[in-house]
Amino acid sequence: MGKRNNAYKNKSRKSVIKRIRSENLKRKRDYISSSSANEESIMSMQNESTSSKQNVNDNLDFNLIIHMNSLISLLKQFICSGCNKRWDGSTTIKERNGLYIQLEFMCNHCGFLTRLYSSPKMRNGRRHEINVRLAIGGTLCGLGRSGIMKLLGSLNLPPPVQEHKYREVQEFILNYVETAQEQSMIDAVYDAISEAGDVEDLTVSGDGAWLTRGFSSLHGIAAICSTTSKPKVIDTNWCSKKCSKCQGAESLRHVNSDLFSTFQENRECQLNFIGASGAMEKEMIYEMFCGSLPKYDIKYISYIGDGDAKVHKYLTTNPPYPGVTIRKLEDTNHFAKRIGKGRLTDGDAIKFKIYFAKAIRESKTDLDKLYEKSWTIFNHHYSTDIEPMHDWCDPQWCKYLQAKSNGQQFTHNSRLAIPRACLDLIKPAFLELCSKTSLARVVGGGSQNTNEAFHSLLWTMVPKHRFCSSTILRTALGLSTIIYNGGYSSLDKLFTSVFSSIGYFSAECFGRLHTARKLLTSKVKKRRKKSATTTTTTTTIMTTTATANNSSSESDDEFSFIPNNNNFADITQGLIALEVSEDDADMDYEPGGDD
Repeated sequence: MGKRNNAYKNKSRKSVIKRIRSENLKRKRDYISSSSANEESIMSMQNESTSSKQNVNDNLDFNLIIHMNSLISLLKQFICSGCNKRWDGSTTIKERNGLYIQLEFMCNHCGFLTRLYSSPKMRNGRRHEINVRLAIGGTLCGLGRSGIMKLLGSLNLPPPVQEHKYREVQEFILNYVETAQEQSMIDAVYDAISEAGDVEDLTVSGDGAWLTRGFSSLHGIAAICSTTSKPKVIDTNWCSKKCSKCQGAESLRHVNSDLFSTFQENRECQLNFIGASGAMEKEMIYEMFCGSLPKYDIKYISYIGDGDAKVHKYLTTNPPYPGVTIRKLEDTNHFAKRIGKGRLTDGDAIKFKIYFAKAIRESKTDLDKLYEKSWTIFNHHYSTDIEPMHDWCDPQWCKYLQAKSNGQQFTHNSRLAIPRACLDLIKPAFLELCSKTSLARVVGGGSQNTNEAFHSLLWTMVPKHRFCSSTILRTALGLSTIIYNGGYSSLDKLFTSVFSSIGYFSAECFGRLHTARKLLTSKVKKRRKKSATTTTTTTTIMTTTATANNSSSESDDEFSFIPNNNNFADITQGLIALEVSEDDADMDYEPGGDD
């Protein structure tokens, strides 16, 4: 039976890959343009040398910036092959297209011409490799065409191609990027299935975001991530309320209706959403849920989301899978932040959030234990000498239980204790959030940290302060997915598919970025581990000191896992530390974009 299931999975995976490849070939045919025989013969030698460079160890497979006067000075030291005299002549720029330049060197003695091409052509069109690389690099760096022009101007290099040609290059890139993105997500899906024990009903986290702040953005994206020990992006979606090319072609409707109809038939409109921008998230996530079966042959049966109930309600009222009810799991961080909001001082509210988040993480698999630990927070602070409520407290940090076990007297009249009147105000929040029905939504310790980290990487490529087309947004969405799932070194396959070879220094640079990110992740792990060790040591010292002084008439009566209850900065740092779970600390890619 197991072999049969594995064979079925392999067959399913092969069918998905086959479909992606067939769609990829269809898109490629749309981009292939014819070229003249003369141009092909002129460029054949350089194209042949480029296509044969499959090995990144070829240390001559790179582009070089050189000053023109230096090049001419070098030529004057060589002998002309036409007249066997020292070369002396003129230089002409025969053709320039963005960073691509065709130079002609003519000898004044014999008129012999020598041609130099600064970059080879792409293997399937008239585009030149250097301009395509520039477009990909601009997206990776978060630069538009104007930003690239500033950079090239500072370097005294030719400006990029014209605006309409730059858009065409972006559309050409998108085909390859989305194909590589699909393969990256397929690998992530099967990693999730394998870690779940070949179970094809997965728990996922999802979140949406908008290109511009507010709820009037024209573009939005959404991503679904796995909840494995090393979470990855397994599906993405995008929405656009505007198509720049369709708007630009509206003038043709009345001038030449036939030409307008031909234009509409021969291109894909980018407008795929009509409605309020705030409704994009639920629509995108719903589409990804509906597409999981035909795309990956899996179901998303549990969904980790933030406090917004629109997505889950939409999935419940419009079930993506017949007979399956999607279970909603709350994001631990968002859920914990609701405790004490608007009722206590900032310091007390933050402490309660830390306590609540800690209780959830320590008891994420046991609902009864989670219920007890959650109410322990309230009961411990609500206790008085007349009415002690420490039945569920832990002797490791509760000074009342420590004093009781040592036969000592303990009083609750601390000047730092929260008045009961304030606690009565936040008790409704505890009754709502700490009921077993409510706490059941966080059993399992769900988190959207993966989605937030992915968004932070995406917005480094398409910054929110700069408008971009849906084509560039989709390209950035694909590149960020590839990098997040596999690191910068995973760009090797993409560049090889586009250019036949990644290039010597491209491989070198991406390898260094990948290594630097690994080192940063390692440092973050060590820092968190050291912080946890320091906190534990401090807690032990405080507990020992408190035990020795329990007979005192005053006590701070606080949870001792906060190192310094009087220091607001320490409390804030503790809250930040709790924002990242232990599983997130094990990720290969440390989110946040380039440093």
